[in-house]
Amino acid sequence: MSSPSRALLLDAGFASLPFLDVLRQHGYRTAVCGSKTQDPGHRFADDSSPVNYGDVQQVIDLCREWGISALLPGVTDVSYLTGSRVAEQLGFSGFDTPDVADTLFQKDQFRQWAQANHFPVPAAVQQLSESNGLSLPLIVKPVDAYSGLGITHISEREQLAAAFLAAQQASRSGEALIEQFINGTLHSHSAFIRKGEIVCEFYVDEFCTVYPWQVNSSSLTTQLSRTLQDRVSDCLATLTSQLNLCDGLLHTQFMTDGNDFWLIELTRRCPGDLYSRLISLSTGVPYSSHFVAPFINIDDHFDQRRPVRQRFIARHTVSVAEATRFAGFHFAALPAKILDVIPLKLPGDALEAAPRDRAGLVFAECDSLTRLAQLTPHLNQYLNPPMQQERKS
Repeated sequence: MSSPSRALLLDAGFASLPFLDVLRQHGYRTAVCGSKTQDPGHRFADDSSPVNYGDVQQVIDLCREWGISALLPGVTDVSYLTGSRVAEQLGFSGFDTPDVADTLFQKDQFRQWAQANHFPVPAAVQQLSESNGLSLPLIVKPVDAYSGLGITHISEREQLAAAFLAAQQASRSGEALIEQFINGTLHSHSAFIRKGEIVCEFYVDEFCTVYPWQVNSSSLTTQLSRTLQDRVSDCLATLTSQLNLCDGLLHTQFMTDGNDFWLIELTRRCPGDLYSRLISLSTGVPYSSHFVAPFINIDDHFDQRRPVRQRFIARHTVSVAEATRFAGFHFAALPAKILDVIPLKLPGDALEAAPRDRAGLVFAECDSLTRLAQLTPHLNQYLNPPMQQERKS
């Protein structure tokens, strides 16, 4: 009997575990790599390696050594950027070419491309000397960091130099971006592309209530009008065509003031914190299976372009504003049914302040759309009591 094909996942973090399940369902032997050997994927996968998946050559060598037949990114930008370069060398499916991936993932490159091609993005510059043309307030951010690291909101020009330096220091490449601050609500559009077209899409309302630049509460949208959804979808369909994106996921964060919208960040990897489970619980759509399909050359089927919400599901990431020791989950009386609690810490573990750490994830079900809309922006009040005060009482 021949041995099963082996698929390598470039991420061993908890949010990538659903992909291992999908791979097993399709008969693959699963493998992961990542330098954080404490990550659960190293225990859940059939094979694991401590190779740093940010090192392209090491990943190429590992693929050859293990006879890998399919390669997948996890929920980090680095995993996709490495994967696109390895795929170009070894012929794996599911990845855009490196130049297209860089255009989407690198904030400075995307802003330049979007402005040149008349897509709605905040006005932005890359040099301090060019910033006088932007009106206050401003956002200063690294071109390649994640989870809101290194981002500063400034309202005085005297703050700009220090903010720019902080963003450079948080960037792997040492580059930063200065952009116009957009006053509006934050949302995501998550779309599956097949043969150059968007065939399935979801809209999610997102809230940042612990750290201002990291999402910690979300639900399928209760805020966006159908007209605005159509405009965002048309915009991203045009972008898909112009960049000739391959089959896969296109995940976009955008802001809106209710009339206009601005593209903030785009990625082709799966969003983290089990976003896939939020979609699956809300709609019944197997989001993780659809994400994996292009990387293993599986044809899949979509019943609806915009699947109907079946359940009123909210997702919350438990995090803290100040570093502490994790003492356990302390939930106030919640006007919703808790479905899942996924712990990421043990009692006594150090818990760093957001955005660098999280204690766990909670999925809750409301009894109505109205309750969902009211509760989701305030989940932190129910699921994040101050742990320091709990210990003192």
